[in-house]
Amino acid sequence: MELKREKNAHPLYLQLKDIIKNEIHSGMYKTGDIIPTELEYQKKYNISRITVRQSINSLVQEGYLKRKRGKGTIVQPPKIEEPLIRIKSFTNEMKERGIKPSTKLAEISITKAFNEVSKMLGLNDGDEVYRIRRVRCANNEPIVLFNTYIKRDMDLDLDNRIYYDSLYKYLECKKGIKINRIIQRIGATAAVEALSDYLDINIGDPLLVVKRQSFDINGSIVEFTIGYYIANRYEYYIEMKGGDSFD
Repeated sequence: MELKREKNAHPLYLQLKDIIKNEIHSGMYKTGDIIPTELEYQKKYNISRITVRQSINSLVQEGYLKRKRGKGTIVQPPKIEEPLIRIKSFTNEMKERGIKPSTKLAEISITKAFNEVSKMLGLNDGDEVYRIRRVRCANNEPIVLFNTYIKRDMDLDLDNRIYYDSLYKYLECKKGIKINRIIQRIGATAAVEALSDYLDINIGDPLLVVKRQSFDINGSIVEFTIGYYIANRYEYYIEMKGGDSFD
């Protein structure tokens, strides 16, 4: 396909962006494939390196591509959508979408609660809590880092291997605790060095921050989790139906 260069044509970088996007949608480039280099696109379409980079950077921001040092630019899986109004574990959410969930890292430790953590769990500053840190993956690609905090009186197992599977499943099957209600708050941040290392992204990349309080059927707090989601791979949505309140 040739780029249009007439005065009324779309900017060249948008045309190239559409070409690459169509090649991904058509299956020419599949998830995990490496697309041509900037130099190859530059020569093929007789455009500047800056124009090519602008196209690719835009597709990276939209979640279609990912730059990987030493490898090139790789096609990403489709963005994952999750409704805000359903209570589901990460494991079940991925399986429902035909995505293979896995865990890159899982570790449990005992630490002291301060500030936000103690407040959300109804504890005093300095009280001991369990902290479970996990990097969860979708089709073997890191997508979220969870830091989960649970009161010490829950008497959790200290075997890291347990937490490579669903935490909600463990709590229900081993501790008899079923999550009945959650409160979620969603914000945004930029990846600092530690987060970029865990998620295999660049420092400064945008992240969704999801803070979740979970409660059992008696209304008691079970856990407080802070999740750092790669923003261009994940999005939440709300479905609303018409009614008297709609103008």
